[in-house]
Amino acid sequence: MKRLDRRSILACLALIGTPAAAQGPLHVDITQGVASPLPIAIPEVSSGPLAGVPDVGDMGVALSHIVRDDLLSAGLYRLVAVEGRLAADQEVVLAPFMRAGAQALVIGRAQAAEDGRLAYECLLYDVFGGKVEASQRILVSTAQWRRAAHKCADMVFSFTTGDPGHFDTRLLYVAEDGQPPDQGTHLVATDYDGANATSLTRGLQLVAMPAFAPDIRRIVFMSYQDAQPKLVVADLDSGQATTLNTPDGVPFAPRFSPDGRSVVFALTRGGDSDIYAIELASGSVRQLTNEAGADTSPSYSPDGTSIVFESDRSGEQQLYVMAANGSGQRRISFGAGAYGSPSWSPRDDMIAYTHIESGRLRIGVMKPDGSGRRIITNGAHDEDPSWALSGRAIAFQRTTAGGSRPSLWITDLTGKAQHQVRTQGSASDPAWSGKRP
Repeated sequence: MKRLDRRSILACLALIGTPAAAQGPLHVDITQGVASPLPIAIPEVSSGPLAGVPDVGDMGVALSHIVRDDLLSAGLYRLVAVEGRLAADQEVVLAPFMRAGAQALVIGRAQAAEDGRLAYECLLYDVFGGKVEASQRILVSTAQWRRAAHKCADMVFSFTTGDPGHFDTRLLYVAEDGQPPDQGTHLVATDYDGANATSLTRGLQLVAMPAFAPDIRRIVFMSYQDAQPKLVVADLDSGQATTLNTPDGVPFAPRFSPDGRSVVFALTRGGDSDIYAIELASGSVRQLTNEAGADTSPSYSPDGTSIVFESDRSGEQQLYVMAANGSGQRRISFGAGAYGSPSWSPRDDMIAYTHIESGRLRIGVMKPDGSGRRIITNGAHDEDPSWALSGRAIAFQRTTAGGSRPSLWITDLTGKAQHQVRTQGSASDPAWSGKRP
């Protein structure tokens, strides 16, 4: 069996806005797409090993490194190096960090809590102001010790940008099983940085195009078993899966509504594709588009009042926006090339998309009215963008020139801070979750 990806299915059938004001003097200045990185020091704070967590070594040092990796991946911070390692009970002296040029300082102290969990005290200092600007005591199970660092980085990110951090989140993607021609796929969920990978399906059928519900407890995806395509909603806590009762045809590209009560999707039948929505409680289905050609890849606006989708009704793939009930359909993408797989930013200020021109696919962003178009990746084959909840980063799928095995990447909105997510084998169809409970 061939890998079932978005492009094979379809073949067969902005500027960065100014963030909300931060709550103190420490902040990242973001103006007209240019970020002024905040000089930040994140020293190693030793705590020794933690009972119940093998193969980690010094827990405090390990957590410090994860906080560093998280913040530097955002492209909004510049690491200021200061030699030496601090003890967990050592008094913080700001002068060395001030001399090194750091404006912000992150100190994380790890210790075992009385109930056996990991306690991590995260403090953000204003070095020149000489005070703690934000602090949080984080409690996690020892099995989820990495989340303590992600939560610490989220606190720093939120305080300094005014946007929610996206580090304590999950990624969902499609992995391949076996080798052609007997090749299948299965769903994998990981931490946003690729750690703690968990297989959600067993590779007994082809799966594609997964998406998280807003509560991140549920997912929806396309399943292709016994040559019968269907949409499946699965509860990750209970393991229960429900097949949606969609009209006859090939349903694909499902996405939850912002309130989690509906799923919008594309349906191909009779050589045409249209957008539909189904209410999960009642099973009621509404057809939202009815134009000649292929209308696909719907994505809700954060408030649920609008939907962006791609359509070739003009002759090639372009982006359109309509009200959630299907009214007021209007084209928003213009210029050279084609536009596909749109995704609406959680901040409501931009739409990410795949730009297709001269056989090359790259990730771009534009404002919801179609203005401010920018290409932010430069790979040979970059597609399927998915937003971080901060609205400051995008996950996407990349295939190298001449390659056949896709991988997951994350980029900031300038395109300057890009990195590959660690996965085992190929990875496609990324979906980024909201905040974990």
